Amino acid sequence: MVFYICIFAVSGLLINHGEWKFAGFWEQREERKTEFTLPVISLVNGPEVAQLVKEKLTITGETENFKMNHGTIDFRIHSPGVVRDIHIDRISGTAVMKELKFNSWGKLKNMHMFNGINKSDLSKSPNWIVTRIWRFTMDFTAIALIILCLGGWALWYQVRKEYKAGYFILAFSLIVSGYFIFLIDLF
Repeated sequence: MVFYICIFAVSGLLINHGEWKFAGFWEQREERKTEFTLPVISLVNGPEVAQLVKEKLTITGETENFKMNHGTIDFRIHSPGVVRDIHIDRISGTAVMKELKFNSWGKLKNMHMFNGINKSDLSKSPNWIVTRIWRFTMDFTAIALIILCLGGWALWYQVRKEYKAGYFILAFSLIVSGYFIFLIDLF
């Protein structure tokens, strides 16, 4: 669990301090454009097209933002550190993949927010096994941290007469966290 707590802490720092030069990832990204063709007959059934593209290009990731219009198919294949936007012409079978690849700092920052939720359709669940494992691990880490905090409070309660500053620290932490959770919109 310590490893995941460290990942969460470092990636959270990177999100909060995007101006840090050593952790800059956007300027150091690699962009690549790949053109390929698909058999037109395979472009009839929409969701299977993404799997066909993954197999043809030997890539993996979470498929999201799938849009199928009369003449085109557009979707994204996303994994931590790599974003691939795919555009397919259904009439000719020609396709273009625009790929953004980030350095290790970008990958770490992306892992902090990576959960496989499709923002255009919240009812869809993750479709990549790695995303499911990552979500389970992060949920487990969050639950373990809650248990760790509750255990710390219970242990402090046992020795509260010797450590009176604990009352102040507990009250202060509840006020600050309550502000961020409930009252931030009022000020």
